[in-house]
Amino acid sequence: MDANDVNVAFLDPATWDASVHERMRWLRRNDPVHWSEKDGCWVVSRYEEVAHVSKDQELCTSAHGVRLGNAPKIGLIDEGEPRHGKLRSLINKGFSPRMVKKLEVAFRGIVTESLDAIAAKGHCDFVEDVAVPLPLAVIAEMIGIRREDRKRFHEWSDAMIRGDGAKDPAILTKAGQAFMAYSAYVTEIIEDRRREPKDDLVSILVGANDSGMLGTFDQKLAGHDDAQLALANNELIMLLVVLLVAGNETTRNALSGSMQLLIENPDERQKLLDRPELLPVAVEEMVRLVSPVHSFTRTVTRDTTIRDKKLEAGQRVLMLYPSANRDEDVFEDPEAFRIERNALHLGFGLGPHFCLGANLARMEMRVAFEELLRRFPDMEYADASGAVIVPSALVRSCVQMNLRFTPER
Repeated sequence: MDANDVNVAFLDPATWDASVHERMRWLRRNDPVHWSEKDGCWVVSRYEEVAHVSKDQELCTSAHGVRLGNAPKIGLIDEGEPRHGKLRSLINKGFSPRMVKKLEVAFRGIVTESLDAIAAKGHCDFVEDVAVPLPLAVIAEMIGIRREDRKRFHEWSDAMIRGDGAKDPAILTKAGQAFMAYSAYVTEIIEDRRREPKDDLVSILVGANDSGMLGTFDQKLAGHDDAQLALANNELIMLLVVLLVAGNETTRNALSGSMQLLIENPDERQKLLDRPELLPVAVEEMVRLVSPVHSFTRTVTRDTTIRDKKLEAGQRVLMLYPSANRDEDVFEDPEAFRIERNALHLGFGLGPHFCLGANLARMEMRVAFEELLRRFPDMEYADASGAVIVPSALVRSCVQMNLRFTPER
């Protein structure tokens, strides 16, 4: 591989094929701060630079969006400081250790229901039967989606995810219809929580648990730095869209990617079967190697130099998370899956935009694999297709994984 082989558009899903890790390895070794003519941005591939760009919001801001191309801004992840920090300080309350612990009880029941549905069959499509419904059910629980409406909730989520970056008018139309239907549904929930707050995420977001929080967010931000913040309905809707799309898509792919790692590394899986207490550490190694989010961007705010390359104000910087998580200078034998590695990865990002739902995702993965390994310790591929991956520039996208296992009697 040489410089011609990395002269690709990282915005193009086709770039993220089976050879992408070889391309990223070449960049780390030869051109870790790389100017991509095809993308019109800088590409950083090593851990040190990805961490630096992630942490320094004064130098590399998210305020102009975190995705290349004409992708629409979708709220919190596309906000810069100080607005991002103010929003996040409120939303954090919905992901507190107490809230995650409360959700764990409900989630374990959700996992049991999902596994009960496949237990007697001895086979499943792990993506469709496990990885997709589990995070969706958690988000539905957090938002307050009625159980009888969860099929529609699933359909809205899938339509919006398919519409992200699509060009087909029919797909875009369905995505728009799903957004409008979802918006109308959650608006009812928002208004209900304003009238009758509960101990849940939406009540926390609308500020209904605290007095004097019903002004709009921007009014509060402009004149009352120390005031508790409330979000107008449009702000709340966009936050709940981010929760639905980002929280669902990333966790489903973390689950499917982790199952792939366990199947393809039977010795490491056996360690977990023998010592299930290692699961919390194993989850970190799973997230490192899966790297559910492939890339985000920042915008340079002033002229600067990174590794002797001169970056100009206004230029974009694309961070390659799977590459940073395989940096040979940070991780020994980085391609190997070692459940006891316990290394600091960038799978959840770093700095002010560190994944808001990281602890929730960790809990979901830990509980899911506790139950999966306990009930179906011999899961394996049912056919030669293995894990079917659709190339994507934004997220790792596993769409099918046919498995077989000893059925429960």
